[in-house]
Order: sequence, then C-alpha cells, then structure tokens
Amino acid sequence: MPAGGAIQVLVTRVDDATHRRIADTLHQIRADLHRVRWDETTLELVQGTAFDVVIIGFPVSREALGRFLDAARAKGSACRRTGLVLISETPHSEAAQALIGKGANRVVIAEEIEGRLVTAVEELAQPASRVPVRIPARVQLFADGRPLRLMAQVDNISTSGMLLRGVTQFPVGTTFGFEMVVPDEAKPIRGTAEIMRVTDPRQEQLQGVGVRFVSFEGSDRLRLEMFIGRNQPSRTAAAPN
Repeated sequence: MPAGGAIQVLVTRVDDATHRRIADTLHQIRADLHRVRWDETTLELVQGTAFDVVIIGFPVSREALGRFLDAARAKGSACRRTGLVLISETPHSEAAQALIGKGANRVVIAEEIEGRLVTAVEELAQPASRVPVRIPARVQLFADGRPLRLMAQVDNISTSGMLLRGVTQFPVGTTFGFEMVVPDEAKPIRGTAEIMRVTDPRQEQLQGVGVRFVSFEGSDRLRLEMFIGRNQPSRTAAAPN
C-alpha cells in the first residue's frame, strides 16, 4: 500500500453493475475509488491528478485508448507511471491481453473480478523491487495434455514475480510449475507461476514473459524473500513484472 494511506483508484468506462462489483471487491483493502466519465476531462484528470491505479472497461477503440495513454504517459503527467488494469468480457479478452506491455499492465476478466482484482491493484499500487539476476530455471507445464519441461533463464526477480527469458510459445494466463536454484541456497526453490505478459523484443531486447508467483512449496517463499533481501540493490520501487 502506498505510504500515504489508501490506494487511489480511478475507474472509467464500466457500467453500474460492474462498478458495484469493483467497489465491493476493493472494499477488502484500503482503496478510494473515483469513478469518472470517459471523455476529454478524463485526459486532463490523469495529467493533473496522481492515481495509483487506473481501471478501464474494455473493449475500447485503439484510437481512444491511444489518446488516453498519450495523455497519461506524457512527460510531466501525474499518472505517467500509474498501473493500468483493463476489465474485459471474455469474448474480448484476447484483444485486451495483446495490450499488456503496450500501455496496459494487467487484464482482469469481468467474471473474475472478485478473485483477481485485489491482487492486480495491490501489485500495481506498490510494485515489488526487482533484483537483477541470471539464474537458470526449469519450467514444467502441460501442452496437449502432456507434461512439457523447458529450460529458461530468470533475468530479474521480485517477491511478486520474475522475468523469464526463452519462454515465448505460451499465451498469457498459462500457469506452470517452476524450479530454480538461487545463489547461497542449497535446495531449489519451487512453486507455480502465471504468465502475465509477453515481452516486446523491440523495446526490451529480449524474448520472454513476465510472470507472477501463484504459490510456493513449503517455506520456499520465505527463502526467496530472504535471497531478495540480501541482494537488493536499492530501496527504490520498480515497475511490476
């Protein structure tokens, strides 16, 4: 949670029923919701008022979303680094997921608001600091009903997720098991993770995926947190995976 207190959340382009579900769900955490209409004043608002997270109903035209992002991410904008969540109905989820890493940070399917929105908002409101690493990782998932094992490389890691180089052939939303041996830890750290975005090689100079941790085996989460604490380069928060 931001040091100043409640998470400030801007909500736009959602109907009354969806807004009630968002409000009821975020009532679990300290979040102040600000609902506005989707018009020119919204562009002025995000440039002049800082929000921790912006929630936008999807679908929205590429042109309209582009204008919003140009305003929000402009130099000097109060929301330049604000996390953006798209609330999408299932038929439009693929188009929404394609915008991850291209302005949007998370997609929450409308039917899953109660189960996923709190995590998305909390992760974006206070992103975990990353540790740059080069760690080999073993990935196991199921393709066509059969287990598939792959080797990948962890390029950076935080308490909430990691960037995996070399895993590109699976869609956003894929859940998989992982195993990695981190320095100064004799036993591998094991758990499950979910693909949240695919990297843009033109901007990030690597092909891979950003994933969030879903669960860990035994005390492995604590072991990972201790490793990150020992290797933290600074206390400055970075953008989420």
